[in-house]
Amino acid sequence: MLKEIFARLTSKHALAAVAFAALAVGAVASPAYAIVVPWSGAGSGGTPNLDGQPTTSLGDTWVLANSNTTWQITLNNGSQPSIFNQTGFNNSNGTFATGFQFTINSGVAGINTAGTELIDETTGKTWLANFSLGGPSQRVTFTAPAGTQLSMNDNYLLDIDLAGAANPAQFSFAALWTDTSIPVTGVPEPASLPILGAAVLGLFMLRRHLQIAA
Repeated sequence: MLKEIFARLTSKHALAAVAFAALAVGAVASPAYAIVVPWSGAGSGGTPNLDGQPTTSLGDTWVLANSNTTWQITLNNGSQPSIFNQTGFNNSNGTFATGFQFTINSGVAGINTAGTELIDETTGKTWLANFSLGGPSQRVTFTAPAGTQLSMNDNYLLDIDLAGAANPAQFSFAALWTDTSIPVTGVPEPASLPILGAAVLGLFMLRRHLQIAA
């Protein structure tokens, strides 16, 4: 009896079914887009704009502070933590974020790892920082600790410590708020590889079965 069950489970049809089930599970497990806001800026401060779009509804204000050695999102000139998404931006799926990325385009030597941080003061969580400091553009990617998020109206601090003073006449940057995982390399996430492998194997076996049946 056990041999018969094992043979059925390892049949071409079963493998194909497992593959399609894996694809379905992967699709269900994928996070729904809640908030994805790319924007950019230049100079010494201002309200961030979506690329080619009206001023973002997140309500962020950024400045070059500390004699142009710190880029920060600020409220009342840095006297208070900023408030995330205080205007209730919602692209029909949600209002929170779990990732932030900041890239220097020009006007400053680079980013210092010390003093560069994103803290959700409402939950007391400091986000994980990953730095890419080689090449002409320098970048930091922040990720919320597992199981946490920056929710609408959370208080937070976001400081990027710069390597020297920025020149406001040349300084420019690009940034991104998102609820999805921001890759820091081109390698797929390890958790996605078994699902992809099972899907490919199942589709291959199903194709072979259809060829033989024809």
